[in-house]
This record gives sequence, C-alpha cells and structure tokens, in this order.
Amino acid sequence: MFFSGPAQTYGVSAFVDPMLADLGWSRSLFSTAYSVGTLASAGALLIVGRQIDRWGNRAVLTVSAIGFGGALFLMSAVGGAVTLLVGFALLRTCGSGVLTLAARTLVPHWFVRRRGRAFSLLGLAGALSLAVVPPVNELLIRAVGWRTAWRIDAIVIWLVLLPAVAIVVRNRPEDIGQRPDGERPLAGQDAVTLEPDAGLTLREALRTPAFWGLIGASIVPSLVVTGLAFNQVAIFTARGLPSTLAATTFTVESALGLPTTLLAGWLVDRYPVRYVLAAGQICLAAAMVSLLATQSPALALLYSAWRGASSGLWMVAADVAWPAYFGRRHLGSIRGFGFSVGVVGAAIGPIPFGLAYDLLGGYNPAIAGLLILPVLATFAVLRSRPPLIVAPDHAVASASVVSR
Repeated sequence: MFFSGPAQTYGVSAFVDPMLADLGWSRSLFSTAYSVGTLASAGALLIVGRQIDRWGNRAVLTVSAIGFGGALFLMSAVGGAVTLLVGFALLRTCGSGVLTLAARTLVPHWFVRRRGRAFSLLGLAGALSLAVVPPVNELLIRAVGWRTAWRIDAIVIWLVLLPAVAIVVRNRPEDIGQRPDGERPLAGQDAVTLEPDAGLTLREALRTPAFWGLIGASIVPSLVVTGLAFNQVAIFTARGLPSTLAATTFTVESALGLPTTLLAGWLVDRYPVRYVLAAGQICLAAAMVSLLATQSPALALLYSAWRGASSGLWMVAADVAWPAYFGRRHLGSIRGFGFSVGVVGAAIGPIPFGLAYDLLGGYNPAIAGLLILPVLATFAVLRSRPPLIVAPDHAVASASVVSR
C-alpha cells in the first residue's frame, strides 16, 4: 500500500506541470490521457479479481510489482501522446489498481473479528505514502529532472517491494495451518483442511441492493478526490497560493488521516459500518465546501484536514464493508468489480476540472457541481443493509461482523 504511491494520483501530481512544460501539451490533453489510461485499467481489474480467487494474492502481488516497475520506466521515456497513454494505462493498472486490490483482499482472509483494526493499520501505510511520496517526487524532479525521477521510483519498486511481496506474503491462514484472528482450531478440527467462510458469488452479490449502494457510493471518493488531487497544484496557484502549498496540504491530509484511520478501525469494530461510511462522505462534502472558500493558506490547510478525515474514515469502512456484507470466499471477484467501477470514477474525475478550466476559466464550477455527489452517497450507504450470509466455520465471528 505504501509503495503504490507513485501510481496514485497524489504521486503523479508532482509530475504534471514539469511534463507539461517540457512536452508543450495542454492540460486537457494530459488530463484526458490520464483518464483514458485509468479507464483502461478497469477491465483488467475484473479479470484480476477472479485470478486472486483462483491463484491467490501472493502470485498476483508479485506479477503486479514486476509490471509496476516496468510502467514507471516507460513513463520516463514518454515523448508522445501514445506512449503517455500506454504508460498511464500500465501505471494505473499495475500500481494503483492491481497492487492495492490484491493487498486489500489479502487482509480479510487473516482477520474477521479484528478486521477494522487490521484495515486501519493498512490504512496507515496509505496515509504515510500520501505524506512522503509527493514531496519526495518533487525533490527528485528538481534535483534530477522528471525522467530520472520516474526511473528512481521504478528501481525502488523492484528492489524493495518486489522481494517483499514475493517472499513474505501468504494467501490464507488455512494454507499454513492457522485460522483468522490467530484462533486455535476446535477440538478434533484440522486447521489445514478448513475452507474460507461462506460468501456470495459476484452474480449473487449483483442481485442485492447493498451491493449497488456500496458501488454507487464508492464512485464518489474516486471521482472527486482524483480530480482534486490531479489538479491540486493548479487550483492553488490559480488563487495566488504557492505551488509548494500543494505538497504541504498532502502532508497535512496524511497527518490527520493517520489518527482518523485508527479511529475508523475502532469504530467499525463496534458500530454499524454504514454509519462510518456516511461520516466519510460528509467529511468529503465539508472539504469541497472549504475548498470553494479557500483564498489563504489557512483555508487550504482546513480543506486538506477535511480530506484527511474523509479518506481515513471511508477507506477503512469500505474495506471492512465488502467482506462483512458478502463474505470472503469470492472476495477477489466482488472487489475486482468494485475496484473497476472506482477506476471508472477516477478516470472521469480529472475531466470536469480540465474542462471547467479551459472553458470557464477556473475550477470552482467543477467543485460546486460535484458537491452533490457525496451528499447523495451519504443517503445511499445509510440505506444499504448487508444480506444474510451463512458461514460454516468462524460462524460466531462472521455473524457478528455481517450483522453490521
């Protein structure tokens, strides 16, 4: 999760202006290439989700890390629109897409009763990445140029991330004679032969209102946050604020996201997860309102604080909601579908901002127009109730989670 940063929008954002200045392209062209490349990764996630169910997270993580490094190297060689599009497609597929999908479907196999706390620790990695990657990329670009900065990111992925996922990761506790949450097998029960708990197939999940409520709400953070993060430097500089403030706001967002992520893990282990999901959407709406009023560094920091709270609450709650609502037997396929829809939202996100800037001369119309989305998403998640799932093993623990 930490090393997916160079493929996330906050990691790419540091490269936008230097690449535009060097290559002489319009911001709309660059935003569209990023969006199309992101959209191309959505189809891959549908396929990869099924492969996670079939081959396991370890194999998928390893292949993804290899492709991720290759995509970063390709970004360093961009010289035309076609190579930019292919580079973004590979970067968003292997890095922000497959890598995070495999990581976030690994945790539910190892934790049931403590799933919230486990995902909050995973969320800390994402928050730390948000704090570290943007300023490090900016320093690299200033020191050695944007092409060499991409190459350095690639080398780090291959030397650090690839060995870690290939050697350390294990798919499921049952594969090595253990049980979720570290529980001991019942008397006369062989842990090695235990199967994952029951869960709905993707086709069954598609027929439930809860699935579509979560899907609809999941598009909103992807679309809005991607659009904001992709254009964050430009939004601030257009208001007379220094470009370095964008990197600072990422750090502030991460700083508030850290305790919020831990709080979210505690909340979802104790209260209905839909309430925490709704809180995340409300914080995103507050962030957008703050950004509309931002004319000073203080208000920019307030905006980033709301975003940090939103991301911390939503990310952990959503990660818990999917396995809690639909079980873990077919989680790769189900989350692969959800990730694909989120990728579509992320692909669309930068476009309204680029069009608003080119056609209307600013970003405020896009921000104001998109404000309705987190409001609608709040009602959607509050109305979503989990379907009933029967879990043959871990029945008590699973039932307590699913009931939320």
